Amino acid sequence: MTSETTDVTWFRAPTDDHPGLLNACYNALDLHVVRGRADDVAAHLDGSERTFAWLLTEVAACAGVMRAFGVDVGDQVAVGSLPQGAGVVTALAAARVGALAQYDDSPGATGKVVVRSGPDGVVFAVDEEAVPWDVAMRAGRTDPSGCADVPGDAVLARHGADTLTVLAALGAPDDHTLPVPAGATLVEVGGLRFWSFDAPEG
Repeated sequence: MTSETTDVTWFRAPTDDHPGLLNACYNALDLHVVRGRADDVAAHLDGSERTFAWLLTEVAACAGVMRAFGVDVGDQVAVGSLPQGAGVVTALAAARVGALAQYDDSPGATGKVVVRSGPDGVVFAVDEEAVPWDVAMRAGRTDPSGCADVPGDAVLARHGADTLTVLAALGAPDDHTLPVPAGATLVEVGGLRFWSFDAPEG
């Protein structure tokens, strides 16, 4: 392995003719839980401390919802401006199933699933139907998703012309100057750095 992959846990190490297989969410959450850090604080979201175990449960449920809606490796999930907690869970869930999080708050945002804030709260929109976050997440908890095998050269997120690759988000190569689009904040969970476009409060 090269120095570019030192801190990344791979499912299949990269070679000269293969980009390798890994999962950003596995590196950010699962790995920490298996290493005994389940009750450690992973992030401060919406004013609350969230542990690795709590986040893993919520993210796996959200990923289960995405899988139920047919989201697979390489598919696009459109993510609007969301309350911070829902936004972080959605981004990690997209990574868990190997989807690309396309940050787009426009009415015409498209993806296999669109996760957006509406007048009645956060919804999962598929085709013409919108399922409330709480309802979908209850269903997702009954069939949580595991981690997909994602190619090492995959894109984790996109916003306009800005692109965030899985390896860059995991800090390989060791480059601390990730692009941060206007209106976004950089969130770190378990060593994974990614964007959050928080919905205005109130």
